[in-house]
Amino acid sequence: MRVLVTGAAGFIGSHVVERLLKTGNGNTPGMEGLPSCEIVAIDDFSAGQVRKIGDLAVERLDVTEAAAVAAVFRDFGPEAVIHLAAQVSVERSLERPDRDVEVNVYGTLNVLRAAVAAGARRVVFASSAAVYGNPQRLPVDEEHPLEPLSVYGRSKLTAEWLIQQYARGTGLEAVILRLGNVYGPGQRPETGPVVARFFVDALRGEGPLIHGDGRQTRDFVYVTDVARAFALALVGPAGVVANISGGTATAIADLAERIHQLVEGAPAPRYGPPRPGDIRHSVLDNRRARELMGWAPRVSLDEGLKATYRWYRQQAVERVAG
Repeated sequence: MRVLVTGAAGFIGSHVVERLLKTGNGNTPGMEGLPSCEIVAIDDFSAGQVRKIGDLAVERLDVTEAAAVAAVFRDFGPEAVIHLAAQVSVERSLERPDRDVEVNVYGTLNVLRAAVAAGARRVVFASSAAVYGNPQRLPVDEEHPLEPLSVYGRSKLTAEWLIQQYARGTGLEAVILRLGNVYGPGQRPETGPVVARFFVDALRGEGPLIHGDGRQTRDFVYVTDVARAFALALVGPAGVVANISGGTATAIADLAERIHQLVEGAPAPRYGPPRPGDIRHSVLDNRRARELMGWAPRVSLDEGLKATYRWYRQQAVERVAG
């Protein structure tokens, strides 16, 4: 299968490409029946850092440049597209909301136009739990009202709408995956993810900073589980909108304590004032992904945090050595 991956140099994208490179060999549990993939990986490197994944080089391309997007689609002729390229920082969306619209909305429109023109069969889109806004019920299922609180969440919801319109008008198969709090090796703290920030703080000799009382909850899912979901979405049923999440609520104070226990000698967590607009509780219902895609999270939070810590610790060692 010829697959074009946008945002391939980013945290999730690099793991997705790595997973796709392993499909078709029959040796990956849970990936049986997936075809081998010929991949073109693109990224504008505004946030992504990975230049090469295995033997595959990531090509520089900005999804907001319509002509360049059309050209790479025309030359490669993908059968499927995994669209991960996005402006993902909620904080940056407050400073530059126009960038969210430019990348997340118009960039998606460029990808859709190019995909249809090139004869692509399917688009798999990385959406976000941010499209739901403040939960009216828990766990949040896919039928929950869509009332995003941020420009980022609104831009993702608009991109979803565009994809669904194209699917209705052209026959393009669409799969939309709404991701929970993804964490794991390779994640950069600058984009705001709490696991990355806590590990970086702890390794710097600072207690992880908790905003508020720490009783607020989030739903964490390990990045390799997320990558597997995107691979499965290439061959599963079309028209699916599904939550990809751990399905378990974890208090931020509990997360901080687990990281404190992992990082030897790290100070105890610190507490600061709550952040305006923070959602109090969040946990996603992932039953639809289980039932329709055959996907389920496999990596427990403790196991995932240990693997993530090993990566951040190695990065710290390399920085000192460098």
